[in-house]
Amino acid sequence: MHDIIISLDETYHLKNNKPLYKQTFDKVQSFHFPPAYAPVINNEHSFFIDTSGQPVFERSFKQAFGFYCGIATVEDEQGFFHIDEQGKDIHCQRFYWAGNFQENICVVQDKETRLFFHINSQAQPIYKKQYAYVGDYCYGIAVITNEKGLCTHIDKQGQLLHQKYFLECDVYHKGYAIVKDERGYFHINKKGQALYNQRYLKLEPFYNNRAVAIDVYGVKKIISITGDIIQIIEPLNIETQKIVSYYADQSFSYWSARILHSILELGVFDLLKSNISISTNELYHQLDLPEKSIDMIMRWLQVQQLIINKAETYSLTLAGKTIIKTLKPVISYWQSPELIQTSLALTASLKKHQKSFDKLYSQPFFEYTQMNKQLNQNLAYIMDYYADDYRCYFPYLNLSNEVVCDIGGGNGALLTTLKKSYPKISPLILDKFNYANPSSIEQIAVDIFQKWSVSADVYLVSRILHDWNDEKVTQLLEQIAQNMQDKTILYLFETLIDKNNVIDNGVTVSFHLLNLLGGRERTLSEFSLL
Repeated sequence: MHDIIISLDETYHLKNNKPLYKQTFDKVQSFHFPPAYAPVINNEHSFFIDTSGQPVFERSFKQAFGFYCGIATVEDEQGFFHIDEQGKDIHCQRFYWAGNFQENICVVQDKETRLFFHINSQAQPIYKKQYAYVGDYCYGIAVITNEKGLCTHIDKQGQLLHQKYFLECDVYHKGYAIVKDERGYFHINKKGQALYNQRYLKLEPFYNNRAVAIDVYGVKKIISITGDIIQIIEPLNIETQKIVSYYADQSFSYWSARILHSILELGVFDLLKSNISISTNELYHQLDLPEKSIDMIMRWLQVQQLIINKAETYSLTLAGKTIIKTLKPVISYWQSPELIQTSLALTASLKKHQKSFDKLYSQPFFEYTQMNKQLNQNLAYIMDYYADDYRCYFPYLNLSNEVVCDIGGGNGALLTTLKKSYPKISPLILDKFNYANPSSIEQIAVDIFQKWSVSADVYLVSRILHDWNDEKVTQLLEQIAQNMQDKTILYLFETLIDKNNVIDNGVTVSFHLLNLLGGRERTLSEFSLL
């Protein structure tokens, strides 16, 4: 029975390369055993046939899918539901969408919330929570996606398997699952622990303790469960060519950021934003640019999928709209002349392990921003933009009505966000400088490295220590210590460099911090020493 296949035009079934029955249908699906039924479509009606091509019961649907675990998913005018092998409803529920039963559990989508969860054969949820998406159970474990788009695994009671979230998750296969983080794909065990430190562009499940992987250069490899490279599938000359190509592309990649910044400066995005769509002739008329330059710009924006071109009429894609709405100040900050010029002196910074900005502009960076309105505004926006990173840590602070002082708090972005979670706190900013878009939070203007006296229950230091060398950090910590009482709490929000140097969590940005400010990101042991 399992040698029955679908014809190439998908209108009938074959067995031993011969039609299984005489008639044809608009479209057929596979037979599932048991029962020996297949869903088909004819004249916009879906129903089930047996191996003789005859309907198995007098009932049709808007859509019908194969039998799994003796249950089929179907759809009528009221929604998706399930039937048994006699074509009878096994429950009275209707869903916005439903998958197929696997391990006697089915994925469904609620008609009102449009969220996903799992049900049993009586259409009862097997747990209380609903998710942005869920997948089928496989060996008693399913993948779920939460409201933030992060993925993890749950068991058949709906409990989190390992409490760890990833950008992508696959099902477990022979005890291991493929997941993805910011660096790429890798395997984890059922505790959510990585089997090795490497990350890949593409990865397959383990087959007898071996898996095919494609690394960052595009080279195909066979790896073991411990991540050891068993074999390079491609010849050495091909591997070398791919490495050369990768770093050649990296050398040129800064141009994309430069091009995007120039297009933003020239007002092209602003013109596109103000119009639902705009023709080529209108662009020529409204932009004070040579036509050949406009043509270059529009071609590049199309290639980057930032605009859509329909019959020489242009409009922004969602990515294009997002750049002009959210990212323009971020791009302007990182591509500002001051930061670009300073980056050109990185070699000098590395030779002496000293900052270069002060020598180029005759004053430290933060003092300079007070004199440069545009850079000041962009820096303030950067503070707002990155303050959202802290939200996931707020529940651990367990605050109530304390005086909370943010040392080097800038424009108050962190405290403003924190007060939404803890409205009874009394926020206070301690900073020498003023920034654009100031909050209504009280600020005490002091040099945080010199002697100061401020009474607070909680001190926050967020992304400040990485700006300074060890000597300056020690000065700051001494001042904080002198203002702390027995029950005062200090919270540090800083990036930790991976001790094994395999994750770029602050490694690359350390070059920028050294070059601009003389600081760097640190490991946990380096923070402990300070």
